[in-house]
Amino acid sequence: QQVWISSVNKLNKEALSQWVKENNVLLEQVNGQRIYRGSTEGFVVEAPPFGTEVFIGSIPQEIYEDRLIPLFETIGRLFEFRLMMTFSGLNRGFAYARYLSKRQAGLAIFRLNGYEIQSGCKIVVCRSTEKCELILDGLPCLFDRSSLTSVLCEVTTGIQAVSLFASPLADMKNIAIVKYNSHKEAALAKKSLCEGL
Repeated sequence: QQVWISSVNKLNKEALSQWVKENNVLLEQVNGQRIYRGSTEGFVVEAPPFGTEVFIGSIPQEIYEDRLIPLFETIGRLFEFRLMMTFSGLNRGFAYARYLSKRQAGLAIFRLNGYEIQSGCKIVVCRSTEKCELILDGLPCLFDRSSLTSVLCEVTTGIQAVSLFASPLADMKNIAIVKYNSHKEAALAKKSLCEGL
């Protein structure tokens, strides 16, 4: 199986490897995605605000960061670029690019949506929804907002607010809406909570 995985898209993988070496790029593989963090050399950068990330879809599976990152950096400096990956080493057809400003994200959408990345293949670029909320239904009524928040803080991070209501789907149960500081923290919380079931 490893031989098959290594042989998939070999030329493009070699081109990516060469680009990484030549440009001293660090790509980190985490949970089915490969992450590039842009250079912040020469200035201090806080995490960019909501609205600075764009979604990139319809990416041909054999295209990698060596083609995508330089294209998206024609708009401006990237804070982060995340390419979703399959186990076989192909991309899953979509990625996320986070810029330092909302203006750059808007410009990326304007200039790159419909860009023909290879003959006959145009990519989709639009604003990322960055969902920051989780909905937990069917919770026991014995939880009040304070005790639920306390339990969630033990297994997740980045909680901004917790709202608790009677569940419309089940008698004697509650539903909670948990708002996190970022999409990333909400996604990690979902993973932690699902694995704990």
